[in-house]
Amino acid sequence: MPYAFRPPHVAGALALAAALLAAGLPAQAQQASMEERLRTQLRLVSSQLQQTQNELAQLKASGAASPAAAPAAKPAEDSEELRKNLASSRGQLAQERAAREHAQAELATLREQARQAIAQSQAREAQVRAAHQQLLGLANASEAERQRLAQSTTTQGAAVQQCEAKNAQLYAVGQELLRAYETLDVGAVMGARQPFAAQTRVKYEQIAQQYGDRLYEGKFDARAVTVPAPASGTAPAAPAAGSPDASSTQAGPQR
Repeated sequence: MPYAFRPPHVAGALALAAALLAAGLPAQAQQASMEERLRTQLRLVSSQLQQTQNELAQLKASGAASPAAAPAAKPAEDSEELRKNLASSRGQLAQERAAREHAQAELATLREQARQAIAQSQAREAQVRAAHQQLLGLANASEAERQRLAQSTTTQGAAVQQCEAKNAQLYAVGQELLRAYETLDVGAVMGARQPFAAQTRVKYEQIAQQYGDRLYEGKFDARAVTVPAPASGTAPAAPAAGSPDASSTQAGPQR
């Protein structure tokens, strides 16, 4: 017989009945009423035991059914939660995809703007470089023209100074000729024509040669203009016309 669970009060009743029976076995002379009461109590205890076993079976059956239903409900709840999480993840994924597409569009726009800005900057740089080269060429041409004009001005200044010096020399020679002509008398002229006045003629010829040389030196030649160096000082003044230095140093070719 399989073991059956017995509540504490049922076990106590059985123990009491067994004790009474054990106590009554040696005594055969007990009264019948006592046996009847014991049988009645035993039947009551058996009935209670059967009822308790039935209740226990029902409890076991209900306990076994409850764990089976719980797992069935739990997967349903898990599946619903998974569906909710999946829907939320899909929504977030769609939002992230839209944000990424928007960012890519903005990035493409920014790249195009940067490319256009770089192209415009390169075009402006090329224009500035061309303008710089043009201005540099104009500056070089202007500097060359300035130097040419400065050289021309210097040359013209030197020519003017030499012209002034030559004019002063010619003026001095002319003045000496006028003075010599004023002091020359008829006797001196006639004496120079005498056959025996060779020394006098030589003297006058030398004087005429000197005046001719000085007049030749006073002639201005534009090709012989010399420009003084910028670092040097002013040219020394020409010796005064008619001075001993001028008359002694100016010796030209014989005419």
